Amino acid sequence: MATYKAISAGDASTLGIWETWDGAAWVAALMLPSLDDDVYTNNNIVTITTSQSYNSWNRSSVAAPLSIIQGGQFQIDGANEITTQGTIYASGLGYTNKSTSSTVVRLLTHTNIYNHIGDIINNGMTYTIGLINEGTEDLTIIGDIYGTLAAVNLAYGFVNTANINSIIIIGNLIAQYRDAFLNYFSTIQNLTITGNQIGGIDGAGLKNQSGAIVNGIIIGNQIAGGYYAIYNTSTGTEINVTGNAYASTSAAAIYNSKDTSTIIYTGNIYNNLSVMAIYSPTLFLNVTPTTVWEFSDFGSNTQYLYGAGVNTGHPTEADVRKDTVYGPNDEFEGTCAVAPPSTVNEGVPTDDTVGTYALSGDLITRLEQCSTVAITGAQIAAYNS
Repeated sequence: MATYKAISAGDASTLGIWETWDGAAWVAALMLPSLDDDVYTNNNIVTITTSQSYNSWNRSSVAAPLSIIQGGQFQIDGANEITTQGTIYASGLGYTNKSTSSTVVRLLTHTNIYNHIGDIINNGMTYTIGLINEGTEDLTIIGDIYGTLAAVNLAYGFVNTANINSIIIIGNLIAQYRDAFLNYFSTIQNLTITGNQIGGIDGAGLKNQSGAIVNGIIIGNQIAGGYYAIYNTSTGTEINVTGNAYASTSAAAIYNSKDTSTIIYTGNIYNNLSVMAIYSPTLFLNVTPTTVWEFSDFGSNTQYLYGAGVNTGHPTEADVRKDTVYGPNDEFEGTCAVAPPSTVNEGVPTDDTVGTYALSGDLITRLEQCSTVAITGAQIAAYNS
């Protein structure tokens, strides 16, 4: 593993812009940085026009003896499909212009697909962002995204500011203190997230502010902290969620303030005393065979609402007499066929009794007159002798 810093602005594929630390001094790089290396912009603009893999992406300062200067940026640009790999860190202090405060920015002038593989972590101060997207072509992020730990304003893990067809995120959105993912004054036609959204102290895992998510599909749990896990303040948004929603003592897991936006939820919902797990003027619940909504009554006692078809301790249908309808909503029907006692031999257990069928005296007398094969054979043999 090596530490690299840029010594001038330029393309990341240009060897001449890089120096490496040899343990005592900075020296000219003999090879380009790769997946095992920590890379710093050192207050320079490093342009990314081809796929690059680093251990970490940084714009922060480092104290002596490395004496790396804070600032600069990695800028995704050009016409190539680009994949970057490694952990992106948002560190130090930002500027009032959010676009120049991110460690990595995908520019509007990048005209192809962009993929990032690796976590995005904000451990910086005001106006710091890990990754900001300004491009309109499809974007995929595979990794967890973290909002800042610090009690500061306008510091995020990932920010989208572009009208874009598709964003796919495979990973968790973890707010910590501020928002992990902010969609800001932009329209996302298709947003797909596979992972949990976790609210922070004063930020959401996913915040949609003054933009729109036309078709949002989320598979994962929503866990509120001091703030919501998902927070929508925008019109024209539809988010279809499959998971479990957990309120905290102070915040809903999902909060939608607009009646023209819709939450569609499939999964279990857990209120926290009087705090609703989902708050939305427009809400649809899809019931499954296991759906439960946990809430509290006025005495703070835990109660449960179950969807039709949820088995709440009833016997299985195979253990209930055939054609018997049961359950709180008559949603179950027994399938166990039980022979009536009159058709079961006398004394043999059946149902909650014993069989009553027995051979009658008349039948026994008639059976005594019946000839067996042995008797018939003996009779024929005697006749022929």
